[in-house]
Amino acid sequence: MGIILADSLKSCTGKFAVEVYKKGVLQDRYADHNLVVDAGRNRLANLAAGLSTSAVKYIGLGSGSVKEGPADTKLQEQQLFPIDKVSVNGKDARFDFTIKENQANGLSVREFGLFCADKTMFSHRVRLSVNDDTQEEKVLTIDKAPDIEIRGYWVLHF
Repeated sequence: MGIILADSLKSCTGKFAVEVYKKGVLQDRYADHNLVVDAGRNRLANLAAGLSTSAVKYIGLGSGSVKEGPADTKLQEQQLFPIDKVSVNGKDARFDFTIKENQANGLSVREFGLFCADKTMFSHRVRLSVNDDTQEEKVLTIDKAPDIEIRGYWVLHF
């Protein structure tokens, strides 16, 4: 009688969090889960097989308000900015970012994404608020202006 090994690989999940500062004063906090899109899953397969070295390097901002889906590949009015810091703790990869006062001004920011060095979308999140009573979803907007700084992080759980 042989031994049967069972290996269950959980889906890659994560947490997305942002803080919005106006003139250096905290105005808003938001945290939620994320969606690793199909292109991100394909990137993981290629990385595991040694067929790609294009790691996550950018945070993306966009103005889209359509809830994220697995087939997403870009953001509406997409703007990309380099990740500030990357760290790994066990099975978690963390990506810290800052959108400075002089960046993305005039953009109505409603969505965020993680992007690889080759600009392939890895993960996507539209900022939503859900009414506890009605379960109605509302898209949240950050009107990016020269006195607004956005700080945040994205953690991927493998």
